[in-house]
Amino acid sequence: MLQFIVGWVKGRIFQPVTKIEPEKLSPSQRGYRFEHDELKRLMYRLRNFETVAFEDVSGTKLTPESIDKRFGKDGGIDCVIRVVAPTSRGADNVAARIRNILIRGDY
Repeated sequence: MLQFIVGWVKGRIFQPVTKIEPEKLSPSQRGYRFEHDELKRLMYRLRNFETVAFEDVSGTKLTPESIDKRFGKDGGIDCVIRVVAPTSRGADNVAARIRNILIRGDY
């Protein structure tokens, strides 16, 4: 145990200490970043669902790469999760799975 501490201190003495300044973000920028990160996580979680598409309110397809360029006037991204399945029962099953993923925070 003593060797580990001495070795760590010894290594730190010869390395220059650099101070990292935290990134300065406004509250709205933090909100956008949080929304973008959450939506990307959800998109990656649902990427294997063939019947799921992410769109904005006007029907434009959203991708994880395009999310960072989206800034709504009200502070939101305006994302619609569209489930397109061959049968209504299949769509209901997928919608229930997505709802459970969202409720549990499993993304």
